[in-house]
Amino acid sequence: LRSVARAQVKGKSEPVDVFSIVDARNPNLDHELLIWLETYEEGIRKFRDREFTQAKILFSRFLEFYPDDSLAKMYLERSLEYEQAPPDEEWNAVEVFEKK
Repeated sequence: LRSVARAQVKGKSEPVDVFSIVDARNPNLDHELLIWLETYEEGIRKFRDREFTQAKILFSRFLEFYPDDSLAKMYLERSLEYEQAPPDEEWNAVEVFEKK
């Protein structure tokens, strides 16, 4: 599994973690990706812990090998933004969806 986001949908008070499936048994899967996903996941942990400089470094490393990865790009951009202008103390890395 690969972390995508922490989301709170309309009508719910608690967020849920959203993942994408990485089929490690698929013979066509780039097995290097599995190794680099550890770097990506560490970036997610740093991002959620408000360690945006460290998150930025980890997502940048991941993108050196997988430059077209849209999730890593998104988190890198957010890390850069939050590094310059940190979110308020109530920020919890949750995406809140107001519409179904």
